[in-house]
Amino acid sequence: MKEYSSNMVTIENDIFGVYKSLFKDQRSTFFFWKGRVALYSLLQCIGLKPGDEVIIPGFTCVVVANAIKYLGAKPVYADIDPLTFNMTVETVKPLISPKTKVIIAQNTFGLSPDLDSLLTLVEERGLYLIEDCAHGLGGSYKNRPAGTVAHATFFSTQWSKPITTGLGGIAYVRDRKLAERMVDFHRTLAEPGFSDRIMLALQLMFFPLVNSPHLYYNLVNLYRFLTQKSGLSVGSSSRDELEEPKMPVDYLKKMSPLQIRLFHRNVAKLEKKARKREEAWNRYSDFFLSKRIQLLYSTEIEGHSMLRYPIRVKNKAKVLRKARQHKIPIGDWFVSPLHPVEGSLEPWRYKIGMCPQAEKACNEVINLFTDHPLSTKKMRILYDIIDKEMIG
Repeated sequence: MKEYSSNMVTIENDIFGVYKSLFKDQRSTFFFWKGRVALYSLLQCIGLKPGDEVIIPGFTCVVVANAIKYLGAKPVYADIDPLTFNMTVETVKPLISPKTKVIIAQNTFGLSPDLDSLLTLVEERGLYLIEDCAHGLGGSYKNRPAGTVAHATFFSTQWSKPITTGLGGIAYVRDRKLAERMVDFHRTLAEPGFSDRIMLALQLMFFPLVNSPHLYYNLVNLYRFLTQKSGLSVGSSSRDELEEPKMPVDYLKKMSPLQIRLFHRNVAKLEKKARKREEAWNRYSDFFLSKRIQLLYSTEIEGHSMLRYPIRVKNKAKVLRKARQHKIPIGDWFVSPLHPVEGSLEPWRYKIGMCPQAEKACNEVINLFTDHPLSTKKMRILYDIIDKEMIG
């Protein structure tokens, strides 16, 4: 049996008030340089060791699998529900073995998985449930703040998230013994070095430029070149992380004081930002409904803070290319079961065919941003592009 701390989150109406108090609790909340470092720290403190298995969705970011591999454990991939893009009890249960120690349930695009059912499953098997809530901050699950239901959760405060500190991650722990181990482990970590802090501060200064649709693609290309190819700047993913599951030098770090100040300053704005994303989602849905187009999971999103608005299309490459030509910013999540890796996934123990629904989604899904929604004019242009390409 897992032991829950006395500050276990119960059903609340004031979801954003709960978040504010939760993030001030130094016994259960821990701040890291990146979300993946928060995940690694949770796995380390759980006691994950070589040969152990961790079940994750086959529709995720490669850094999740990396954190598992860095500890010598094995990622095991569960397929997704084609309507919600999340793992389910049905896709997870057949994968549980005597070596399974943890299940990582991803909140995808802002929609929580069926956490209550997954929590019941892991409690029956004596496992840990970690929620990957990198997409979900500011939303709720059955009237509880997203990220407060599993034994532990990690959030991301990377550029595109509702609260951004440029880079950053947070771990929230409900299990008492795990939280105590996290306190001790977190104390051992160093803060980012001077060069990292300066580079991050400069990027934060120029970040607002990315919001311009005319500059979006050029700046994304520049950012990826500086962080993933040249190594000249700090970014979400380094070149090393995308080539093989080998821990980069200087991976384990706390959040810097600048990041922490930014985070606490922006927590007060979380409700406003979540409402803005909800309005964008509704506006997109109203537009597509007016075109008599079937929407994805239209009834399941109540209470969720939707990070992206997913659309399935027949020819993803064609739609992305035409959108770029018209300077319409849209996302390509996920290009593969381990985004953004497009080559061989075998270094991460993934073989094509393991997760058919996830692979199909990778070939079809594009997504619209909800933090800076498209104008009506851009929506009409996009509709002309995807009209005959959409999959209901």
